[in-house]
Amino acid sequence: MTPTDATPDDTPDTAPESAPETAPVIEPAAPRRGRRGLWWTLGVLGVLVVLAVWGAFDARRTYTGLDEAAREVQAARDLALDGDAAAARGPAQRAARAASAADAAAHRLPLTLAQALPVVGDDVSAVRSLARTVDDLAGVAMPGVLDAVETLEPESLVSPQGRVDVEAIARVAPGIVAADDAVQAARVRLAGLRGGDYDERVVDAVTRLQDAVDSVSGSTSGAARAAALLPAMLGADGPRDYLLLVQSNAELRATGGIPGAVLHLHAQDGLLTVVEQRGAGQINTADAAPVLALTPQEQEMFGDQLGVYIQDVTLTPHFPRAAELARAMWERATGTAVDGVLATDPVALGHLVERAGPVTTPDGTRITGENAAQLLLNEVYLRITDPVKQDAFFAGAAGAVFDGLFAGSPTSLLDGLAQSVDERRLLVWSAHDDEQARLAGTPLAGEVTGRDGESPVVGVYLNDGSGAKMSWYLDTTVAAAVERCEADGSRVVGVDLKLTNTGPAGGAGLPAYVVGEHLDTPGNVRTNYDLYAPAGGTLESVEIDGTPEEIFESTYLDLDVASWTTELAPGASTTIHATFTVPADLPGELRLSTTPTAHDVHPIVDAGCPA
Repeated sequence: MTPTDATPDDTPDTAPESAPETAPVIEPAAPRRGRRGLWWTLGVLGVLVVLAVWGAFDARRTYTGLDEAAREVQAARDLALDGDAAAARGPAQRAARAASAADAAAHRLPLTLAQALPVVGDDVSAVRSLARTVDDLAGVAMPGVLDAVETLEPESLVSPQGRVDVEAIARVAPGIVAADDAVQAARVRLAGLRGGDYDERVVDAVTRLQDAVDSVSGSTSGAARAAALLPAMLGADGPRDYLLLVQSNAELRATGGIPGAVLHLHAQDGLLTVVEQRGAGQINTADAAPVLALTPQEQEMFGDQLGVYIQDVTLTPHFPRAAELARAMWERATGTAVDGVLATDPVALGHLVERAGPVTTPDGTRITGENAAQLLLNEVYLRITDPVKQDAFFAGAAGAVFDGLFAGSPTSLLDGLAQSVDERRLLVWSAHDDEQARLAGTPLAGEVTGRDGESPVVGVYLNDGSGAKMSWYLDTTVAAAVERCEADGSRVVGVDLKLTNTGPAGGAGLPAYVVGEHLDTPGNVRTNYDLYAPAGGTLESVEIDGTPEEIFESTYLDLDVASWTTELAPGASTTIHATFTVPADLPGELRLSTTPTAHDVHPIVDAGCPA
């Protein structure tokens, strides 16, 4: 019988052949899997312990590095302010190393992962941002600032002849611009941290660093703009030509006064020289048509004279527009197209003469810091009655001041210029679009936009309304305050303008040219005032001497404007109170922009919400 013939009954009944089909699963396998899970758990715990220890170590290194960087930055700052930029480099370099180490520790794996943890995650993220910010400031901003301090020492930057070392400025300009970029980036980064629910130590660190950055951001921004602008504007890349409008505050205009004298300046290789001087009568022509097309708003606010007479280009408080018109009038009169326009006034000239020392005009008159405003805004009109000779005197005086600017200390001169800028008595406009874009937003630009960043700006601007020189006798007081803060973040602000005529009764002793020929009563002062709402705000109400009034309302430069005219007898005063709304999207501190008059006026601003 073959194997294939066998029947089931013939198959041997043996256990070994059936065992594989019925054998149970081998039990030892389960303990092996359990041991692997145990080792995996222990491994994870070990990694977590390592990460925790590593994270604690990195956190300590971050805090220690930031603390050291802060101390070294303060030391470098103090040395730089003392004028020892070379000595400041040591602590600045140590600050950079400490900040770099802190930033590196903050951005390694443990603290990166810790951002996802509950409770402490937000604090860790904030500390990482602080570390990156300090690293940028210490490693980028501070070296650029120290290069500027060391290279741009005023006493060596400006020669006794008045030539500015534009090559030195150009060399450090990239570093200054990079420093400002780092500072502005830090402001944005820190602003994003404000208001977070952090540990109080983190909140304190964020606040202190934000305040420190805010305190220098204006300076670095201004330095960066100046470094980028000055070389080209002072003729480093080729000669430039400018107009200098010397405004007479004795006959007020919104930007300061009528341009009584105009100087043609030439800039080449850092040196400014006077090409010629002209009075207004030598620039105006018989053409009664505006030199540039005026907008309907300009026609309504100022009339054709804004674009016809050089004395009236400053009726608008927006200096870029006044400068455009002045440039066009100069080109019409002379055939020369200038590269820009500057404006100043005798009060600012007094600030400069005070620093540079007395100067003498072509006719032998001595101008000092003490007598400049009185002489150029009042006495000249009493001594010289011929307008043509007055213009000649103004031009000669401006030229003498300009020529004598660099007789004193350049550092002191810069102080005088800074004071003039702060008082809106020194304005600059460039016909080159890229340069004007850099000037925009600075005090030098003299713009009227109703805002400065997130801060609302209320404008109070004055124009003489009689063609007289009586604005010397006009005292002004300007104040603004927040009257109400609404729940939606908007505000209501009040503006007070007080005008007083301090002139002699009946204009006694004043020549006809000073009191004017357009008023019925000699000695009176007629003034047009324009009150500008902040951007997005509206005029709510106006009271004149306590009585509600409906006055002329218009829109100019996309801003609500309230306008009126007042005529005051000698000794008389008037007070105007206007209220404006401020939109919630301008939450910054309230600011005032005013016409610089013949006398120092310091606007008073109360920016806080009333209790």
